This record gives sequence, C-alpha cells and structure tokens, in this order.
Amino acid sequence: MSGDSPGKKGKNPAKKSFMERYRENLERERAAREREKQKKLKALGAGGEDTGTVEETEETPVAEAPPRKKTREEKQAEHLGRIYRTLVASVLGILTGVISYLVIEPGQVAGLQPYTLLAFLIMVAGIVLQRHIFVLYRIGSHTMGAKDWFFQGFMTFAFWFIAWTILLTQGT
Repeated sequence: MSGDSPGKKGKNPAKKSFMERYRENLERERAAREREKQKKLKALGAGGEDTGTVEETEETPVAEAPPRKKTREEKQAEHLGRIYRTLVASVLGILTGVISYLVIEPGQVAGLQPYTLLAFLIMVAGIVLQRHIFVLYRIGSHTMGAKDWFFQGFMTFAFWFIAWTILLTQGT
C-alpha cells in the first residue's frame, strides 16, 4: 500500500471523519428547522400583529393544529387489528408447539440437547412467519414497532412453551 492511502489516519487531512460529517449534517438540519420556524413566524405575522423575535417564540410555542381525534370506527378497526395480531401469535405458538412435539420424540427431550434447539428454531420460524401472515391479510405490520414485535414474539413463545410442555407431560 502506498503512504497516501486515504484510509489511514492523519495521512489525508482533507478527508473528514465520520463525526465531522455527522456534526455538519446536524447543523444543516438545525438550520433548516430554523428557516421553517422563520417562515411560520412570517406567515403568522403577516396575518395579524407582529409576533416578535425567535427567542420570544421559544417561550410561547407556535400554535399547531391539535391532533385529530379518532372516530369510533377507526378505534374499532385498530382494536380488531390488535386482536387479530394476538390471535395469530397464539395460534402459531400452539401450532409450533404441536409441530415440535411431532418432530421430536418425547424420550429425546432431556435438558438442552440439539433436539430441543430444533424445537426452539421451529418456534422462531413461527415468529418469522407472522410477518408474512400480517402482510398477506393486511393486518398492519408496517405500523408495528419494536415493542409490538417483542409482544408478538413473547406471545408465540409462551403458547409454544405451554403447548409443547403439556404434550410432553401427557404420558406421565
């Protein structure tokens, strides 16, 4: 490699570090937000009395439109969506528990063995399958955050564990 390679520190002072580029982007975003504030202030000031400087507006925030209240139908639709998502997680948990029982003989399950890891992977496949079911039935997976997916995964895990445990202990 040559001594002028741009990847080495201190060799190419014209190249900016990640943090310098990050700070510049933050500064650009702040400037853009400040310009938007100024435009809003001018628009409000043109409609009536003068609103003052930016420092005054920080103490008295610009009046934004209040969030639109959801109608009864929208609330019901969201509630039904949550019920369907919970139902899918529950059914997939039970199905993966039954599949784990059918794939692995009960005599082979003793502690943490490769067969128990296979059962766990079957359960993880059930969690992954949920996303495809949500997309297929348009239940709204695009609006789900990390907390929602954690809930879905936990519900599937809980029902898998309960179903598999009940099936394993039925012969004793």
